[in-house]
Amino acid sequence: MRILVVNKFFWPKGGAERVMFDLIRGYEAAGHETVHFSMRSPLNRASPHTDAFVSTIDYDDGSVVRRVRGAGRAIWSREARDRIRALVRETRPHVAHLHNFHHQLSSSVVDALRDEGIGCVHTLHDYQVVCPNYLLYTGGAVCERCRGGRFHHAVVHRCVKNVAALEMTVERFRGTLARGISAFVSPSRFLAGKLAEFGWPRDRVRVVPNGLDPVAFEPAAQPGSEFLYAGRLSREKGLSTLLRALESTPGAKLVIAGTGPEEGRVRQEALERGAGRVELTGHLDRTQLLARIRSARAVVLPSEWYENAPIAALEALACGVPVVASRIGGNPEIVRDGECGLLFEPGNADELAACLRRLDDDADLAHRLGRGGREIVEREYALATQVERMLGILEEVASSESR
Repeated sequence: MRILVVNKFFWPKGGAERVMFDLIRGYEAAGHETVHFSMRSPLNRASPHTDAFVSTIDYDDGSVVRRVRGAGRAIWSREARDRIRALVRETRPHVAHLHNFHHQLSSSVVDALRDEGIGCVHTLHDYQVVCPNYLLYTGGAVCERCRGGRFHHAVVHRCVKNVAALEMTVERFRGTLARGISAFVSPSRFLAGKLAEFGWPRDRVRVVPNGLDPVAFEPAAQPGSEFLYAGRLSREKGLSTLLRALESTPGAKLVIAGTGPEEGRVRQEALERGAGRVELTGHLDRTQLLARIRSARAVVLPSEWYENAPIAALEALACGVPVVASRIGGNPEIVRDGECGLLFEPGNADELAACLRRLDDDADLAHRLGRGGREIVEREYALATQVERMLGILEEVASSESR
């Protein structure tokens, strides 16, 4: 089978790209061929199809002309349509696997693939199809105001730039995804349930958990001494709750790895609540990050938004390190309380502090939970299982389109 893989970034920008590249390797290892479509960037990984990629667009560029041009492209891109159409006619894929394509590529790629008779499977890495800011979160709280296509709320409450709400309104009016996507893949049962609540047809949504290759992760020999947060420094991630919990956990040390819009505030609060006990490392490359995970007592995910299927949790468990996570979104599907980690109510610093104290005081508990996490990853989240399930869906869609 020849599979067209579509994603707006072709470099390891985040969790969605990590999943995409793992699946590309898995498809090819299983004897299938992949064709790639993305946006040009000096950061891109090598691909034989780079010439077909669309031109770069930077929505943070200060130029008024570029911002206006980019806004039009986000809603519908003639360049993306023409380039993917030419690539399809040259390579003749049997099916397309779409990851993130909004804004930089736009839903024009779905139109083009439908016109060319190519069935599409769309993996949902976030809540973009129901929420213009992808998070179902704004103003410091979970938000579902846009339910039913009322995307004007995103503009009224200033969650996103106006163009994102307009893009989704146009897309919904035209029925682009409803007509052009044969199957949606959700990595969590929670997201699948949210889609159903928002009116998406249940029979077109399949749950396929993200996977990873356990062999690529060396388990920690024994529990470390520090707690670790690794991710974006932004309000919805619950870092203020984590730092308040640390204040109530005397002697515990915390490492915060990552960057983001809240970095200044996080640094200030770390000084106020955990002076001498908090280390902010900034961005870490993958080797550095995995080393930090293996040397941690536990990885902490204090999110206060609907986490979908956090890769950070899977990677920690694969390293044999327990996870302390908020009981929200897809977190409890991965982090089983008492089996591979501990759960607490989102925003509850006292409950989080109690979890940290339990693990800080009990190395045997940390070791048992870490060992349990590694077993769960090997049993339920192996990349080979994800690849097999995805190939089944892709083959089903390819067969139905060829009839």
